[in-house]
Formats: sequence, structure tokens, C-alpha cells
Amino acid sequence: MMAVSEAGSRVDNAYEWLLAEITGFRLRSGSPLSENRLATQLGISRTPVREALQRLEKEGLVKRTDNARFTVSQLTATEVNDACDLLELLDTYICRKAASTLTDEEAARLKGYVDDMFSAAANDDRAAWALADQLFHRTSNALAGNVLVAETVRETRRRIQRFWLRAASLQSRLLSCAEEYQELYEAMVAGDYAAIEPAVKKHIGHMRSRMCPMCFLTAGSIAA
Repeated sequence: MMAVSEAGSRVDNAYEWLLAEITGFRLRSGSPLSENRLATQLGISRTPVREALQRLEKEGLVKRTDNARFTVSQLTATEVNDACDLLELLDTYICRKAASTLTDEEAARLKGYVDDMFSAAANDDRAAWALADQLFHRTSNALAGNVLVAETVRETRRRIQRFWLRAASLQSRLLSCAEEYQELYEAMVAGDYAAIEPAVKKHIGHMRSRMCPMCFLTAGSIAA
């Protein structure tokens, strides 16, 4: 149960709590989201809960049913492929832009995140791996300096990453994914722009191949 800060925005707090519950699979795909129940659980009124749910709806993490109630979104095979197509293009752009301005200090920071991925994979720690992955991309996005592209990538990745991390964990893919990030990092540090695109496509391609079979197995949607 979350204690909502009096000084903070109740909508923001409700949004962050719901986001963490959804991406952490504590609220599973297809789960109904009762505004009354959530408001009681969070100790706030329905209005900030509704606004938080509407924000998550715009990001694709929540959807409305025919009776206008909210549920946690499921993911179709088409949505997986569309998201991966977009990430291939935008991640390539971001990593090339980041590589063009990369300092030794920034390179060391990226290397630290890759090392954290290897450590998390060795311990089969999905949460730690996800954090290192998030920080790698957040840093690359900042270095690229394109706010619009960074925001689009952030929302697209967040929409599908919870499913990919689950698939990767179940299929013992965290280590090989860390190796893919190592390959991408080395291309960025070397300023090898030609090598960045295939490194990105290799990683996104594996992401795609792990998630899509789950879609087909569940009749077009990934159910947690």
C-alpha cells in the first residue's frame, strides 16, 4: 500500500505506483482496474486515480473495455512487430548520435551499465538487469539530445519490455542479451557507425523472436 506524499502530485504518485505494478507484473495482463478499489488502496480520491489511468492508456499500458472500465493491456503479435520495427530505426539513430559525442567519462558510465547486466544475468536477477538496461538507454537518449525521439523510444520500450523481460528470464536469455549490449557498446565507443545498426537489429530481432511466439500461443495476446 502506497503512502501518498502530501507535497507531491497525487496523480503522479498514483501513476508511478500503477506503472511499477504493471511493469513488474504484479498487475497482470487483462487484470481489471477498479478506480474505487485503487483509490481506497492508495488512500486518495477517484479523480487522481482516473487521471493516472488515462495517462497510462495514452502510453498503451492500460485500455478501456466496452463498458468503459480499465484493464491492464495485453500485447498482440502485430503490436510487438510494430514496436520492434520502430525501435530498430530509432535506437540506431540514438546510438549513432550518442557515439558522435561520447566522452571517456560517458563511455565508462555505459560500460558500467553493461557490466551490471552481466552481473545481474549471472544472478538471474531480472529486476537488476532491467534497471541496468533502463539506465543504458536513458544515458544514450540524453547523449543523443533529441527529446522527441527519446520520449517516443522510452514509451515504446516500456510498453513491450515487461513482456520481453519475462520471456528472456523464462528462456535464460539475460546473459546473451548482456553480450549483445557489450557488442553495441563496443561499436559506439569505437565510433563504428556502420556496426551500430546491425548490433541494434540483432538485439531487437532476438527481442522480437522471443515475444512473438508467446503472442501466438495465447491466441494473439501475451497474458501474464
